[in-house]
Amino acid sequence: MSQSFKLYRLQQMDSQLDRIRTRLQEIDTILNDNTNIQAAEEQVQNAEAALEGSKKTLHKAEELVKSQNLKIEQTEATLYGGKVHNPKELQDLQHETDALKRYLTVLDDRLLEAMILQDEMLSTYQTAVASLERVRFDNQALHSKVKEEQRLLLHEKDLLESERGAAARSIEAKDLLVYEQLRKQRRGVAVSAVADRNCSACGTTLSAAQLHSARSPNQLTRCESCGRILYGG
Repeated sequence: MSQSFKLYRLQQMDSQLDRIRTRLQEIDTILNDNTNIQAAEEQVQNAEAALEGSKKTLHKAEELVKSQNLKIEQTEATLYGGKVHNPKELQDLQHETDALKRYLTVLDDRLLEAMILQDEMLSTYQTAVASLERVRFDNQALHSKVKEEQRLLLHEKDLLESERGAAARSIEAKDLLVYEQLRKQRRGVAVSAVADRNCSACGTTLSAAQLHSARSPNQLTRCESCGRILYGG
């Protein structure tokens, strides 16, 4: 078995391990990301605060209407109670009653507006709560899914690392050192397969001598363009 093949096989395992580690990092990010829940919770808090505000406004409007009705009852009781006989005083009481009733109409309109506002705020709050529950449910489902994926990936990673360790031990130390250096320098790709007389990594067309060397079981050949180890197959 040629050294270039051993390194190419090692490259395949390392590339697979790189993909697994990248995905595991993505899964960690997913599992630790609660921004969507926090945003939904904030919407609930804001809606709840608005609802409480509308309740206070409604209560105040109700109290004002109640107080105004009481004033009207008291004024009318004086007007029609028979204790006041002076025409001027009676006329003033009638004017006061009329004014109080006119203002009661204004207060009734405000009360209706407050009731409508509370209904709207209650609907907004209920919508926010329902949205939060959906987000939590979706998050739980997503977390369950990626945790299972994480479990499988960790198992696959353990197997690959064991296989990789065995493969690395069969490679000469000096060749393994070159391979590791190239992995760092060439974005994780140290070995390039030859495809149609070309280096598959950089696309450079190889000479006949390079092609012959790349297929030799006794030596390592480097691409003259990108410097990667060539595997001739």
